[in-house]
Amino acid sequence: MARTAYPALSIAQLNRATLARQLLLERSRLDPVAAAEQIGGLQAQEPASPYLGLWTRLRSFDAADLDAAFRARRMVKASLMRATLHAVSLDDYLHLLPAIQPMLRGRSRRETAGSPKRERIERLAEAAIAFSAQPRTNVELREYMATLADGDIDLPWWWVRLHAPFIHVPAETAWSFGRRPALIAAQSWAADRRFATREAGTEHLVRRYLGAFGPAAITDMSTWSGLGMAGLRAAVAAVDADGDLMRFSDESGRELIDLAAAPRPDGDVPAPPRLLPMWDSLVLGHRDRTRFLTDDHRAIVIARNGDTLPTFLVDGRVAGLWWAEPDGATATRIVLEPFGMLARAARLALEEEAQRLAEFVGPREPAVYRRYRTTRARRSAG
Repeated sequence: MARTAYPALSIAQLNRATLARQLLLERSRLDPVAAAEQIGGLQAQEPASPYLGLWTRLRSFDAADLDAAFRARRMVKASLMRATLHAVSLDDYLHLLPAIQPMLRGRSRRETAGSPKRERIERLAEAAIAFSAQPRTNVELREYMATLADGDIDLPWWWVRLHAPFIHVPAETAWSFGRRPALIAAQSWAADRRFATREAGTEHLVRRYLGAFGPAAITDMSTWSGLGMAGLRAAVAAVDADGDLMRFSDESGRELIDLAAAPRPDGDVPAPPRLLPMWDSLVLGHRDRTRFLTDDHRAIVIARNGDTLPTFLVDGRVAGLWWAEPDGATATRIVLEPFGMLARAARLALEEEAQRLAEFVGPREPAVYRRYRTTRARRSAG
């Protein structure tokens, strides 16, 4: 049977399409919650990253607005895609968690030496959820799990943390969250809000992903979400049945899908320099990342343990790393590490962005991401 011929998109067109959706062609006036929904959520392994991700995408972004959104429960921080921490709107969480939870529970049920049985995990999870109707620290939860697991602290809590949904509770600290956050059961934090069904949640995930990262292949969606191909194909078929999808191909002939109404600007639309935080989803949103990142540079940006370093874009592509260096008690300067020579205009524009970023992070965390720079230098020396 002859292969269906779909309209072909160049790598430049794919680059600009995703940049437009990620609010990286032009800064947006959206509020932080709407922006987080538009870009498919914000990676949040480091407390600063959601703030820096919005700073680079929004006009006149005020960190206090995101602080307020977390406290008002309009935004939440929790384990979602790929079992990693994300900051998303509460509405997205209520849809995405039912889609993601089977993957999280699947990880918690993998049979390894010493792993508890499924029934035991479920009993422990139910107990942990009841115990976490009020905010609890990790220490409190681990110790409570130990009382139910014959003194074994770490293994039961590791399993339960994947199996039972918890939300990080914001605090009066820089970036709203420290590295030892309090956790609360998701059901308690969401109060009277209802969770979507798994089917509705997975269809929502498909729409969110394509709206933020399309055009893309289902394999890209699987890489971003951590979900298996079968469930995603069923959800894509359901969205397609509504008449909302279009199909394209990339330069290698790979089939891509996209929301029909999503923007697909020309490949020569200007893309201004931008500084991205660690683990920015732009870098992690596809299996095939060549629209933004060469294979050689990917090895520099993404460490073997998954750490994804802070980068900057030139003409829409990852062109180097940046680091913050303290300059006094509450000030910082941004150091640029380009992968190669930069044109003078690009260098000047990046330096302007770097100065703006220094003014933004200085009062909250002048040495943001410093430990990752130290770790990288140690690995390079070794």
